[in-house]
Amino acid sequence: MTQTSVVSEERRLGIRELLAFTGMALGMFLAVLNIQIVGSSFDQIKAGLAAGPEEVSWVLTSALMAEVIMIPMSGWLSRLMSTRWLFTGCLLGFGLASIGCALATSIEQMIIFRAAQGFMGGGLAPMIWAAIYVSFPRRYQNYLLAIVSLLGTSAVALGPSLGGWISEEMSWPWLFYFSVPFAALSAAMVFFFVDFDMPDWSIFEDIDVLGILLMATFFMCLLIVLEEGRRQDWLESRLIVVLATISAISGLLFIWRELTCSNPLIDLRVFGYLNFSVGSFYVAVFGAGMFVPLYLLPLFLSRIIGLNTWQIGSMLVVLGVTMMVSGFFMPLLMRTFSLRTIAIVGFSMMSLGTWYQAQLNFNTGFMELLLPQVLRGAATQMCFLSMVGLAVGSLPEQQVKAGAALFQLTMRLGAAVCVTIANNYLFIRTRHHYHDIRESIAIGDPVANETLGLLEASGPRMLGESPWALMASLQRYAAISEREAMILAFNEVTTVVALCIAVALIFMPLVRNIRRA
Repeated sequence: MTQTSVVSEERRLGIRELLAFTGMALGMFLAVLNIQIVGSSFDQIKAGLAAGPEEVSWVLTSALMAEVIMIPMSGWLSRLMSTRWLFTGCLLGFGLASIGCALATSIEQMIIFRAAQGFMGGGLAPMIWAAIYVSFPRRYQNYLLAIVSLLGTSAVALGPSLGGWISEEMSWPWLFYFSVPFAALSAAMVFFFVDFDMPDWSIFEDIDVLGILLMATFFMCLLIVLEEGRRQDWLESRLIVVLATISAISGLLFIWRELTCSNPLIDLRVFGYLNFSVGSFYVAVFGAGMFVPLYLLPLFLSRIIGLNTWQIGSMLVVLGVTMMVSGFFMPLLMRTFSLRTIAIVGFSMMSLGTWYQAQLNFNTGFMELLLPQVLRGAATQMCFLSMVGLAVGSLPEQQVKAGAALFQLTMRLGAAVCVTIANNYLFIRTRHHYHDIRESIAIGDPVANETLGLLEASGPRMLGESPWALMASLQRYAAISEREAMILAFNEVTTVVALCIAVALIFMPLVRNIRRA
């Protein structure tokens, strides 16, 4: 089958195509899972590699940085090498990088191999999205899209809990070892069964080296600024100012280069299609709405309620299970309703579920978390699948590969940028609320006096008759104040996310209303 072949609507899905899809789906699942799987195991990795807290954060950042460089390149590389060879090569490279991560003896080695992991895994998702639209019978596309969406979103939701279980029950190197045999299996299935297109080595003659350098500079500087900005006090740091300037200039030059180049690395002209442009905006909103609360909730459960990794994972399982259940109904919904209608309902549910999640307190239990996770889990499938169909599904066949890569990149950048902003905003608002709480505690305040009296009385009971009892009680009061400040900040940030999702709905009429049969 050639790259430009027209997929027959009447043709049935063959065994060979089914095995090809299975191999690609397994590879994509592994790539997404391994980005998130380290999130709950930083302490174990830090102890094992004798790394500091700032160093270990780069275990995640390096993978994300390399991933966003590879994602937009995947469309051009798949045309050059073919889907079969690029997918197989990426999976084998991913497996070798995973072994390198498991065998790492220093944090520097870990960061290098994690970057290799992210780079090799970054192009897998865009390739499978493009393959579904170009190479599979149309009547099966809704089902295949639902399966891929289910696998991708489930990997995001289940990654931290699975990682926590593996690192506690075995050891942190098994976070990486376990994926190696599955990567090898996936690579073998792709190599033997994927034959969607042929390599086009002629486009290598016009390789856009300048575009690659500008793109890499833009993304690397941007992510370093986002990662290190708060630690370096943002614009007070000369390094941050220089990197932000370089990122802005290289980003503008990259856009100019891709729009004027005869054989661009990334075909930005796909943004000329209204549905793709609006769909890309909404998938960035989806990235923020999905990943920011998913990032904040484990922090809340750990820092405020004091749950361990396994308990947090059990809480998040509700989200993953709801995604799985709702995924089974998505093909029916996509046949029954227009994608725009599904998108409106999905984003409304995500906004509502996120708002419910912003009502947390110290006594929050499983049942209080149940409704928001159910709403958000069901909304995830509706939002993402509708946007894929509206954006990528509306493109001409020859631009699907470029569009799929840009679409995936937009979601990743939306998530990465907004998570960083949310993290910094959380820090600022926590400090603000803590200051306000301390200022409100006047010595004549009857509530404050009563609380201080109770704490003073409890000091001797806990610490014995000691001159330090009152000081210890006051420290407890300060700790309670800090806890309440964090609760207020967590809920405030989550509320802002819910409002942003709701406000974004005003642009939905711009989307052309289509229905996928």
